[in-house]
Amino acid sequence: MNMCNEITKNAGIEGENDDQYWYLRSVVKIECGQNEGTAICVHTSDAVGGHLFLTCAHVVDHKIQSVILRYGGHAIKGRVIYVNRKAVPYDIAVIITEQTKQTTDIIPCQISDKTPTIGQKIFSVGYPCREYVPSTVFGHMHKMLYSILTTTCNVRAGFSGGPVFSIDRKLLGLTIGKLNMGSIHFVLPSSVFVETINKYIITNNIEILNDLESKCPLKTVLWNNEMLTFKICHI
Repeated sequence: MNMCNEITKNAGIEGENDDQYWYLRSVVKIECGQNEGTAICVHTSDAVGGHLFLTCAHVVDHKIQSVILRYGGHAIKGRVIYVNRKAVPYDIAVIITEQTKQTTDIIPCQISDKTPTIGQKIFSVGYPCREYVPSTVFGHMHKMLYSILTTTCNVRAGFSGGPVFSIDRKLLGLTIGKLNMGSIHFVLPSSVFVETINKYIITNNIEILNDLESKCPLKTVLWNNEMLTFKICHI
């Protein structure tokens, strides 16, 4: 982990204009009350009010509320415009910020519409709790459960809501937690939300975001069974 941290610190400060590290310009720290997590920028446009970010619903306590995003030493006001209810798939929240001088360096990532294959190289990015520089952790795709991916990335507290990227830097999903014991890392796949987010970006119709929540009772049962069976610990 120390080596990963050093790589990312250099990238985020001295090498932020290097194409190799541009993905870091999409990632921000999020603070919501006592909660700390990570969020990822997926779009920027005046039509949606500025920058559009995704994170996990549990990071914002499953509530529509104001949050603080931190990037490049700046505190940025954000507003949750959509959030899943607790215990309902899929643990996702949508945040917008206004265009300000503090957000000009933040760029959106590209969301993948493909599910990664077992053994595929991937990496996770997040802001560890009480730290203000992002860390990058490398690993491989482990397996696909019902609607959750598992990877070998050894993430830390504060990574929740943060991005998981393919080697070509496309967003494969969001970190939702890890095993209570061990290093297995759980990820909400981008295939769950890419279509809805793209529709919202095109239409700016907030009602479309309701499609981010499953209306199927069976999916809800399976989702919660996975959370309990694998003892997923939100981080």
